[in-house]
Amino acid sequence: MRTQFDFWTSRARGLLADALAYSRHVMALASEQAHEALPMPDEPLLSWSVYLTGTPAKWLGTVEAATREEAFAEGAEKFNQPKERLMAVRRA
Repeated sequence: MRTQFDFWTSRARGLLADALAYSRHVMALASEQAHEALPMPDEPLLSWSVYLTGTPAKWLGTVEAATREEAFAEGAEKFNQPKERLMAVRRA
């Protein structure tokens, strides 16, 4: 005589076997598809907070740039301020 535990255990084994077969099928399909690598930039873009220097310094906004110098140039263009009056701080 089959108990309720045996019934549910055999059913769970069947479901696990089906899930394993399905995951193998999906992985086989994924490995067949040729993935084209995305181009990576030479330097990753970092987020910089740009401030207008003075007493007190005034936060203008944020820019994305690889280096501090690029952040100055981007901030000068974006916020219409001279580079000499800007301060850039890398955001965490």
